[in-house]
Amino acid sequence: MRIALISSLLLLNFAATSQVKKIQAETAIQNVTVFSSGARIERSASVAILPGRTEISFAGLSNQLDQQSIQLKADANITLLSVQSTKDFLSERKIEQEEKNFIDRNNSLKDKLDLDSKLLDVYKNEEAMLIKNQAIGGTSGVKTTELKDALDLQRQRLTEVYQKQLEIQKRILEEQQDAEKFKLQLQEISKKKDSINYIVTALVDSKETKNVKFQLLYNIKDAGWYPTYDVRINDVTEPLKVLMNANVFQRSGETWKDISLILSTGNPNDNATPSPLQPWMLGFFDPTISYNKQGLVPGAATGRITDDKGEPIADATVMIKGTRTGITTDANGFFKLQNFATNSSIVVSSVGYDSKEVAIKPGYFTIALSPGSQNLSEVVVTGYGLKKDDLVGSVAGLEVNDKSLREQKRESLQTVTIATQYQPTTLVYKIDDKYTLETDGKTTTIGMKQFEIPALYNYISTPKIDPSAFLTANIVNWQDYDLQSGEASLYFEGTYLGKIYIDLSAVTDTLSLSLGKDNGIKVTRKLAKEFSAKRFIGSNRTDTRQYEINVRNTKQVPVNITINDQFPVSTNKEINIDDQKATEAQIDKDTGIATWTITLQPGQEKKLGISYSVKYPKDRKVVLE
Repeated sequence: MRIALISSLLLLNFAATSQVKKIQAETAIQNVTVFSSGARIERSASVAILPGRTEISFAGLSNQLDQQSIQLKADANITLLSVQSTKDFLSERKIEQEEKNFIDRNNSLKDKLDLDSKLLDVYKNEEAMLIKNQAIGGTSGVKTTELKDALDLQRQRLTEVYQKQLEIQKRILEEQQDAEKFKLQLQEISKKKDSINYIVTALVDSKETKNVKFQLLYNIKDAGWYPTYDVRINDVTEPLKVLMNANVFQRSGETWKDISLILSTGNPNDNATPSPLQPWMLGFFDPTISYNKQGLVPGAATGRITDDKGEPIADATVMIKGTRTGITTDANGFFKLQNFATNSSIVVSSVGYDSKEVAIKPGYFTIALSPGSQNLSEVVVTGYGLKKDDLVGSVAGLEVNDKSLREQKRESLQTVTIATQYQPTTLVYKIDDKYTLETDGKTTTIGMKQFEIPALYNYISTPKIDPSAFLTANIVNWQDYDLQSGEASLYFEGTYLGKIYIDLSAVTDTLSLSLGKDNGIKVTRKLAKEFSAKRFIGSNRTDTRQYEINVRNTKQVPVNITINDQFPVSTNKEINIDDQKATEAQIDKDTGIATWTITLQPGQEKKLGISYSVKYPKDRKVVLE
């Protein structure tokens, strides 16, 4: 009997220890590594574990979680039996006060709209009754005075009815527009918050009671960062002053509160395997399908789509007008188009914004879309190292319209302290400061670092096309500054010049930045008529052209400038180009391009000349202008 009792107690004890215990772990985000597309979240939790098997649930995780990327680490000697992720369909999202206010206002607006619609029906019914009851007096007729009174009464009442209908219709239209605004704003507020969150469940086995610290790591999709630059040039004798900014956004469904931020130039979504080389099938050239015969423009049109506050618009549609060719912008608002015809236009559209048509050509474009009538203003959070009172721009709903004040304040922005790490394939920036990023898709801009870059400045002008002189900065050792491809705002001598895109993917040893026009360099090109003539000899005609190029430096410093012009190149043996002269110029015989590289002292002026003659049959026409 005693042996049976002991055996029963042992069995009960074994059953108690073998039963799986369930624990709900409370986690907090400690670090976030933001990639160019996507982010890696690191959560931590401290869990008291008893001997035996324990099922630990980590709930409330991002709805953008990538299930393939989940990792769970522990600082104790326990056995991890399994890890799985499931969607939490029973979770109920907390409605924030801002969203609740919008819902209440939207419901109130719907009630007004319903009431006005019914009131409009009442007046329309009255209108119908008045029209149907126009026949009065039967067949015997009525007296003149009675008829006049009846008509006056009907006219007066119909006029009142029509006025009421117009008032109600106008009110209904305004209410419908407001309802559409509230609908879109509600979508923006609750964006990504309505999605089902994830739960990660881990089954562990422990030999003893212990307090275990867990690290849960996973990737999310809808987040990222992109660099932008402020490039300032005060004088062509000074280095470039560059401010590098990081623009971070996230729509993960979870708030990153007071976290350490790490920015990585990597992208976990990129293809990790090299592309195989395909067979090169060589055939005869067919001019009917040649590149130029199709009228296609060589090169690519790249750019960025933003709203009127400069915030990138993701998933905007960029279509080549009149075709079915188009793309959508990436998470940072960038796009790239190739193989488009000459004189093409693109139509840019996005939900909540007015569409815009823009003529397209090779180069970089920044296209800002205006909010549609249904779109409400948004709050933009900036993350520079300034006090709240010092922030200038669209901060916490405050709009500052004085552009010069914004630019003046931008010059005094402070950068954060960062540590740069070089990894085999990526660059990582660790930021010392803590940040809080809401899951609203708004961009937080962080001033990362300021530095000066020595540059060789040179002006370029092609007066045959444009008499302007364009300043360029050539940077030789650009790799030493850890630059990334991104948009740059240019400032020259305190004046905002516009934006360019720094594309480092195709740059060799020297990075050239176009810094815009400089009105301090005057360039003119004119035809010297006294040296230009037409002559007829036999069956041929000879046209002589001579152009005079005048370059003047009105600045207070010496400048280097490159002037480009060209000779025509014959494509027909009946057309001969003779007497080509361009003193001191370098001439490319294949292209006919003549290039002068000169240095002008302050106030100095220099004259250049280019001349040539063209002989061709006089019964044919050659365009020389």
